[in-house]
Amino acid sequence: MSYDFNEPNDFDAPQERRFPWRAALYLTVVMALIVGLLWSAISGLAWLIGQSQPKTAVVNPTPTQPAAPTAAETSVPSSVSDSEASLNRIVFINAEGQVETIAPDGSERRQISDEAATFLFPAWSPTGDYVAAIGGGGIYRLTDDAQMDAMELYAGRSQRPFYLYWSPDGRSLTFLANHPQGIALHLAPSDRANASRLLAVGSPFYWDWTADSSQILMHTGFSGSEARLALLDVDSGQGGPNTAIPGHFQAPDISSDGRYWAYAELDDVGISWLVTAEVETGARQRQRHAGQAALSWSPTANQLAFTSGGEGRLDFAGPLRLMDAATGESRLLSRDMVLAFFWSPDGRYLTAITLESENEGTIAAAKQPHLGKPTQQSHPALNFNLILIDVTSGERRTLLAFQPTFSFLTQFLPYFDQYARSH
Repeated sequence: MSYDFNEPNDFDAPQERRFPWRAALYLTVVMALIVGLLWSAISGLAWLIGQSQPKTAVVNPTPTQPAAPTAAETSVPSSVSDSEASLNRIVFINAEGQVETIAPDGSERRQISDEAATFLFPAWSPTGDYVAAIGGGGIYRLTDDAQMDAMELYAGRSQRPFYLYWSPDGRSLTFLANHPQGIALHLAPSDRANASRLLAVGSPFYWDWTADSSQILMHTGFSGSEARLALLDVDSGQGGPNTAIPGHFQAPDISSDGRYWAYAELDDVGISWLVTAEVETGARQRQRHAGQAALSWSPTANQLAFTSGGEGRLDFAGPLRLMDAATGESRLLSRDMVLAFFWSPDGRYLTAITLESENEGTIAAAKQPHLGKPTQQSHPALNFNLILIDVTSGERRTLLAFQPTFSFLTQFLPYFDQYARSH
C-alpha cells in the first residue's frame, strides 16, 4: 500500500512553516549538499594534478584537504561472533596519518601501519581479520598487530583510489579510482594472489554486493536511459541488461537474505518510483517519491528505511519512513528533516542525523581527546542532532548535538547511503 503522494508534510518539513529561521538553516544544508556534489563533479582534474585526498564514494575527489588527519573516519568489524570477542576493536587514523586500533574502553591502543603515506578510510574485513585502507595512491591490507606488516594490493599513482568496499566473504576489495573516462571500479584479491583488475567504468558509481560475493548490483550515471542499473558478474566482468531505467536515487541495496533489491526507477512519463523487487518471482512494490531517494535495508528483516526530498528539490533530505517489502506498506518514523540514517546491527534501531532546533548542548565534532587534532568546524549556527529511533515501538531520543565539519558536510553527508554499505 502506497502512502498518498499529496499527504501533508510528506515532502517538506513542518518545522519550516512554524520557524522561518529553520527554513533558512535547512536551505543552507541543502545548498551545501548540492555544492558538494557539483564541486566534486568538476574538480577531478585539479585532484589529479596534485592532491591525494579522497572525497566521496561516488564522485570524483575534490582538492579540499583537511587541516590534519583525524579520528573522524572509524570502523568496527562488521561481523563478530561471541567466540571472536577479541575482535571488538575500533580502527581509526591518528594525527600522523597512520592506522591505529583501540579497544572500546580506550585500552590496548596500537599502531598497525608505518608507511610513508597518509592513510584514509580504514575498514575492517567482514571477519575482522584485516583492515583495508587507502594510502598514498594505493590500497593496503593491514593486520591488527604490532608487526605493521602492510601489504599493498594496488598502486595507482596516476589513477588514485578514493573509496573502498570489502566483499562479504572478505576475499576481495572493490574500490573506485579516477579514470580517463570517468570513475573506474576495480577489484583486488585480499591475499594478492592475482593482480587487481578493472571491472567497469561509469560516473557517478554506486554498488552493493550479493551475499555470495559473486555479483555486484551497480548504478552508474544519474537517471534515465543513459544511466545503468545492472548486475555485474565479478569473475567474468560482464554486466547484464538494465534491470530498470534508473530513477532519482544513488546507491542500490540488496536485502540481507538476498531476496529483495531496492532502487528507484523512471516510468514512461519520467516520474520516479521507489521500488522493492523480489529477485526470484519478479514481484514488485513501488511508491512514488519526490526529490531523490536514499534507502537502506534492515540487516535482519525485509524492511526498507528511506527518505526523499520535496517537490522540485534535488536532495534526499526529508521525513524518514519504513516500508515492508512484502506488503509495500510504509509508516512514518520521523517527520524531521533527516539528512542521513544508519541501522544498528541487530536491526532494532535507526540512528538519524537531523537539523537541531536548539543550540544548547552542542559539541564540536572531531575533538575527542587523544585520538586526533581538532578540525575546523563549519558555521557555528549549523547544528545537527543525532537521534535514536526504535523501529518497533517508534520511540526516539536524542543522543547528542554536534557541529559538522565542512568536509563532513560536503564530502560524506551527500553520499552517506554508499558509505553505509562499506563502513
